[in-house]
Amino acid sequence: MRINLVSFFISLVIFSLLFSCDDAFLDTNVAPPEEENPMTEMPMDTSTSLMTAQINNMDWSATAAGALIQVNRIGISGLAADGSIIILSLEDKGEGVYDLTENSLSAGAYTLGDNSNAFTSNTSMEGGSVEITELNWQDSTMSGTFFFTGARALPAGEVKIEVGRFDKIPVQTQLGSVNDFNTISVKVDSVLFEPEAVTAMIDPFTNAIAIVGTAAGGIPSVALYLPRDITEGTYDLGTPGFADYGAQYNIDDMTFLGAESGQVTVTKHDKGVKIIEGTFFFEAAELAGNAKTSLTEGSFMVSY
Repeated sequence: MRINLVSFFISLVIFSLLFSCDDAFLDTNVAPPEEENPMTEMPMDTSTSLMTAQINNMDWSATAAGALIQVNRIGISGLAADGSIIILSLEDKGEGVYDLTENSLSAGAYTLGDNSNAFTSNTSMEGGSVEITELNWQDSTMSGTFFFTGARALPAGEVKIEVGRFDKIPVQTQLGSVNDFNTISVKVDSVLFEPEAVTAMIDPFTNAIAIVGTAAGGIPSVALYLPRDITEGTYDLGTPGFADYGAQYNIDDMTFLGAESGQVTVTKHDKGVKIIEGTFFFEAAELAGNAKTSLTEGSFMVSY
C-alpha cells in the first residue's frame, strides 16, 4: 500500500491543527447525535456530484464527496474521476464563514492525485473563504460554498478555485478518536516529547492507519502512517508520499520534516479490537528546506 501526498497534506492541515483550539464540539443550538461506535472513515457519497468548482476557469466535479467532524475540526473533501482532490480543513464553529488565510486555523488544498505536492491556501497571499450554509444533524448532511487560491513551492505553481459548492454531502462524526488510552512518546534531539493529544484513524483516501500526536497548541506534532494490514515486525521508514511506511515531524504549521531513514517496530497489532503498539526512531529532514532533527526512543500504543 502506497501512502500518497493526499495523506501527507491531511496530516499537515488537519492533524497539525487538530488540537489548536478548545472550543465546544459544535457552536450550534442543536446537539450532535450520540454514537456508540463512531466510524473512523469519512463517508463518501458517489451517487451524484455533490461537490463542484471551477479550477483555473475549468469545470471540476467530484465523483465522491463527504465530511468528517472530529475533535474541533471539520474535514470536507471531494474526489474527481481523474484522481484530483479538493480538501477543506476547518476550525469547527458549525454553520458560518471560515477565512482561509496564512494565519487562520482553516485551510484549503487541491492535489492532482499524482504524488505531486498539494496547492494550499495557507501558502498563498490571496487565501480564500468557506461558508457552511447548512449543517443538518437530522439527515447527517452539510451544504456550503467555497473559493480559494492555492500555491505550492515545489514545483512552483498556483491554482485559482472559484464558485465551489458542496450540496448535502454526508457527514460523519468521530468523537472517540482521542482518548486516555492513546499514547506516544519520543525524544526529539534528546528532549522528551510526550504529545498532549494523540489520535489514530483510518485515512479515508489511502486506507492506512494514521497515528498523530500533537502538543496542546497544535504544534509540534509527530505522525506515523502504516498499512492497515501491517503485521508484527520491523519496517524501514520514509517520507509520507514516497514510502509505504511513513513518518514525519512538524516543527510548526509551515515546517514539515519527513523521515529520511529510521525504523518502526510493530510489537502488537490486534485487528479485531483495532489496537496497535510498537517503537520507532527516525532522522527527519525538511522537504524544501534545511531543517533537520533526530527522533529516538519512540513508542506508541493507540486504538484506531
